[in-house]
Amino acid sequence: MPPFHPDSSAWPRPWSALEPASLRDFRPDPSPPGLDALSREAAARFGDTQAFAFPTPDGRLQNLSFAEVDALTDRLAMGFMHVLGVAPGTVVAIRLPNCLHYPLAVLAAWKAGAIVSNVNPLYTARELNHQLEDCGARVLITAPIGLDQLEQALADPNLRVVMITPGEALPFAELLAGDAPPSPLRLPPRTRDAVALYQYTGGTTGRSKGAILTDRNLRAVLGQTWAHLPAEDGAPQPGETILTLLPMYHIFAFTLNFLLFFQAGARNLLIANPRPLATLEPVFRDHRIDWTTGVDTLFAGLLAEPWFIANPPRLRFAISGGTALRPGTHTAWSSRVGPVLEGYGMTETCCIIACNQANPALVRPGTVGIPIPGCEVRLVDDDGRPTAPGVPGEILVAGAHVVSGYLNAPAQTAEAFIDGWLRTGDIGVWEDGRLKIVDRKKDMILVSGFNVYPNEVEAVIAEHPAVVDVAVIGVPDDTTGEALRAFVSVSREIEAAELIAHCRKALTAYKVPKQVVFREALPKSPVGKILRAALR
Repeated sequence: MPPFHPDSSAWPRPWSALEPASLRDFRPDPSPPGLDALSREAAARFGDTQAFAFPTPDGRLQNLSFAEVDALTDRLAMGFMHVLGVAPGTVVAIRLPNCLHYPLAVLAAWKAGAIVSNVNPLYTARELNHQLEDCGARVLITAPIGLDQLEQALADPNLRVVMITPGEALPFAELLAGDAPPSPLRLPPRTRDAVALYQYTGGTTGRSKGAILTDRNLRAVLGQTWAHLPAEDGAPQPGETILTLLPMYHIFAFTLNFLLFFQAGARNLLIANPRPLATLEPVFRDHRIDWTTGVDTLFAGLLAEPWFIANPPRLRFAISGGTALRPGTHTAWSSRVGPVLEGYGMTETCCIIACNQANPALVRPGTVGIPIPGCEVRLVDDDGRPTAPGVPGEILVAGAHVVSGYLNAPAQTAEAFIDGWLRTGDIGVWEDGRLKIVDRKKDMILVSGFNVYPNEVEAVIAEHPAVVDVAVIGVPDDTTGEALRAFVSVSREIEAAELIAHCRKALTAYKVPKQVVFREALPKSPVGKILRAALR
């Protein structure tokens, strides 16, 4: 793609008419405080109200208030520094499921001046070791999950490993032992441009890359998201509860469930593992839940649980992301549980680019709403020119929340960023001022010279009542160049011909799959996104 000029007058802003007038000149705070101040700010505002709650495996409920989080992370930061040798710029890798240790470790690492790197506990040994080596981790905080995967890390003399047990009475008891920290507390100063996070991409299209997120990036996205959710009807309120089913090591739950709701004074109910979904029945029964986040497969899975349908909770909002929300899921959840706001983002934008607005009159199912304030979005063709209205194009993004590049990957950085704009690799189209995601550019299938986007075909197949999950990929074909192969899991036995006939009723001939492959289950990412790359 050739360079283009960001100040070109040819670039439209189709969402302007839907944007509140007060936000049209929105600019993120140019001098936000460092993330080391996050817990102090929250403690000053919310004090002894609950910040985090964790149902332990033995049936107890552990709680931490905002004041306790601030005090514990002060002490833990000192333990990191004096026991583990953490200094400004040290990389602390965190390989944990959702539990009280997780937010404490992140906030304490930032107070000690460290850089956090979230690690998926389900990584293979190869994936784990690649990330630890690539980011230069010197401390690894981990649960005893997959000890075989940890063998090389445990043997590394340059890596300090802290093994924790979720649910223990006092998280990080050994590191918290000793005298209380001095007053005034002496922790290293942290700049707004300090690196806060090496967040590794999912690696679904190749080897995982470490996006470099700074304090300024994360503070910006918190301010932008807060402005997008109007205080009177859309913003999280102090004392509300958000149910965190998605893993916080993923950028979606890290930014929204953890940071945004912590800053808002909400109570975060942490679930270590939401599978099987039947284990969530007492969670919904025993707790008032106001918010949750999820992906289509999670929402659809809950709606298929008899106990959930028999006594559905009433939530103020759910936020959907990670993959397209199917129309049937949106309709069923909205009617039974509450409004669901579909959004769109990626690791390189600190989680969010666009989201439907909280006003029900402005929500357009099938779209991801409008860009958050301070985020610019452009759609371009293969030559870098703006696409006409209604014509799909690659989504480019700019804003204070967009990262500057990838760690140790100059070639990938140069490919992804052009003239200060991030090339997302996603195809979108403007629909009445709202952004609609068509598909991943790399997932597009070329059938007899026609572009076919798997999302469209998958949405049709998913409407069949027997289909539980579906993914569509392209395979070589001597006649058409590529043909469509659909992988499906079903709730009852059906024939491939029945699904193909179902598709013919709604899709033109070249979009109808030639092949249907039945699978008991489809491969998914930790947040529940179906992995087409694994099926290839």
